[in-house]
Amino acid sequence: MKRFLFLIGFSVASLHAFSQATNCAQTLRLAQSVYDQGRLYELEDIISKGLMVGDCDKQTKVSLYKLLTLAYIYLEEPQKADDSMLKLLQTDHYFEINESVDPAEFVALYKTFRSREIYRIGAKLGVSATQPNVINSITAVELAVDSEYKYGIALHFGGAVDVPLNNRMTLHGELLYFSKKFELDLKVDRGFDINGAPLTQEFQGFETQNWLSLPLSFEYTFAEKKYNPYVAGGFSVDYLLNAKMRSERTRASAAAIPETSFDFNPMRKNINLSALLATGVKLKISGGYFIAEVRYLYGLTKLNGDETAFESQQAVWDQGYADPVFKLTSLALSGSYVLNIFNPRKNKIKSSR
Repeated sequence: MKRFLFLIGFSVASLHAFSQATNCAQTLRLAQSVYDQGRLYELEDIISKGLMVGDCDKQTKVSLYKLLTLAYIYLEEPQKADDSMLKLLQTDHYFEINESVDPAEFVALYKTFRSREIYRIGAKLGVSATQPNVINSITAVELAVDSEYKYGIALHFGGAVDVPLNNRMTLHGELLYFSKKFELDLKVDRGFDINGAPLTQEFQGFETQNWLSLPLSFEYTFAEKKYNPYVAGGFSVDYLLNAKMRSERTRASAAAIPETSFDFNPMRKNINLSALLATGVKLKISGGYFIAEVRYLYGLTKLNGDETAFESQQAVWDQGYADPVFKLTSLALSGSYVLNIFNPRKNKIKSSR
């Protein structure tokens, strides 16, 4: 019995949906016939009733609003034509005219409306490789023989906003949680043992910095194709959340000194400014874009100074580490998705004096 009732309910719902779709299709056929016969005064009533009664699909609604807009244009009712065109654009944000087919009056009216997206909003996820650019090398021991900075890999993520200026130019902004990691390998000559073999001491430090980053850039799409390749330039302002170093020291023919962690916040400047260059592609997917980008960040500000080189006494005395003066450079690879946000409206006409 329950199965029988379910089948009845399903059938009724299906018939209702089919009936609504049929009503919409019939309304469109009737409206097109009336329009072709030139009986424009009848269209408003036919289309309004059809839209109220039937749950029309998007394409049918667009076709009905287009016929209604054309009718108002030829009946010389500009305000109603504007209202109908606005409803059309609100129904289908991606509606496009065909200048070779559509009437010139309809094309002219369409061009008086803002039909493009006003901004895009989305999320971003990526990885970066960061390495210090040493300005002044400082050591805590006089016999340091070799030092090398190595890049580290870290994640960044956050939100992204696009403001299109036209088909090719876009203002782009982000708010990211950006981690940066790198490694220092320092070797110190400790002379020779009783057998004449060289003695060395090696310090390995792994620094992690977490930033709140605000990159701003100007993008230029140089080819409007499937992948919309672009280049970008701008700057990034970063605020330091925390900086820590994890380190260990080893000596030849001696036991390793246990791993130690240091808080480097007092030794780092809170604000970092970087120049950025980027290139990427934008692939249109559904109601937005998937963006793949490669970005280079060149640090413009020093993250520390000579006066803080020996501030961490524990690092100096326990590990033999002094903080060199450096800037940061990063190479980042990321993917993001931004959703188009529309707000169609009639463009304001500037009055000439």
